[in-house]
Amino acid sequence: MLNFNAPPLNNTAAEPVWKVLIYDRFGQDIISPLLSVKELRDMGITLHLLLHSDRDPIPDVPAVYFVMPTEENIDRICQVTMVTAASHPSLGSLPGA
Repeated sequence: MLNFNAPPLNNTAAEPVWKVLIYDRFGQDIISPLLSVKELRDMGITLHLLLHSDRDPIPDVPAVYFVMPTEENIDRICQVTMVTAASHPSLGSLPGA
């Protein structure tokens, strides 16, 4: 997931793709005991934030969302990315998944 479904880089000389990790409390409870900040940094995660925290946009930086597919979370993702569930039909079907 953190490598965009690509195999992890074995070559330490290769530059990782820098990205932001956004998670909800559920995702935080899963990630925190498994990955240290150093391990996240090694995977290219430069910043990790809670979904519902106030933050400024970071243009041109990919984000990985690790959240439960709740209506509240989807609304928040749509709000911060300025998209609507109607523009991404798969987002509208997630709460029932």
